[in-house]
Amino acid sequence: MKNVTKILTVVTLCATLFGSAQRIDALGGNAALWPGDEANIAAFPAQVNNHGYVQLSGIGAGDDDATGGVGMVFQKDATTWGFNYGANDDWVSMSWGDGSMGVSVALESKTGADASGDASDMSVSYGNSFDWGEIGVHYATTDNGDGDATLGFNYRTDFGFWLFDNTVASIGDLMADDLAIDADFFTHMDAGGADVVYGWGFGYNGAEGGTTLSQSATVGIEANMTDWATLRAGYNWSHELACDDADGSCGANMSGFAWGLGFNWGGLTADFTVDSSLLLDPVGTITGNNDAAGGLTDSAITLTYSF
Repeated sequence: MKNVTKILTVVTLCATLFGSAQRIDALGGNAALWPGDEANIAAFPAQVNNHGYVQLSGIGAGDDDATGGVGMVFQKDATTWGFNYGANDDWVSMSWGDGSMGVSVALESKTGADASGDASDMSVSYGNSFDWGEIGVHYATTDNGDGDATLGFNYRTDFGFWLFDNTVASIGDLMADDLAIDADFFTHMDAGGADVVYGWGFGYNGAEGGTTLSQSATVGIEANMTDWATLRAGYNWSHELACDDADGSCGANMSGFAWGLGFNWGGLTADFTVDSSLLLDPVGTITGNNDAAGGLTDSAITLTYSF
């Protein structure tokens, strides 16, 4: 696909070395702005054809081994297969890809005390790439006894606007009475030893009694510290342009930073989420002598071996 090819050319410096949801969280939280990352598979299933890896997530999250997970994607006889195992109730979570098409399926089974609750008991996602863009269609049912189902849609294209080279849009549920639509324009900039993404978007939520129109911005920076390590920073900002104002919150700004580190040793990579205190006391944090941070990271670690 044209837009994916163009962006991948720009982000070769860092993105091909790293890939995980933890990396994306440190860069602003929107995987769609980083098409080369494997975290895109969830929104655009056809992306499964562009990867091969074994990934261990949740390492160091605690003594409970159930907090961790393993995912893998590999090619067999020109066909791509993906399998995921982790701390959820899915007894099937797998992907299939062939050329420009990809399909993901997840089936959930709850028993005993955990059988109550509102969660997806089945989901099927389909994705494909075309000359005019890439799509992802997502159907899911829930086990709340009401037979509820959702049908989501994602679209990404190399349509440019103003300062931006690409566009991504999503609809949370096409079958909902009140639609929620998000659209982001984004571009990547090569800043020498760093890759910078800038996204600017709008969101509309037509929920009765809570209709809102909001503007948002995302800035993500991934900078090389050495040839085997990168520093990541992400910033999100949003502003409500219009809403029902039932609680007097219209016009409120929300913003936040995220930080991370990535390490690359050939095919093996490690993704860390770090507290901002690392920047205030890097030596103390890395050596574990910063009482505020308690060490390099207080979050889980993701290890990925790509092939």
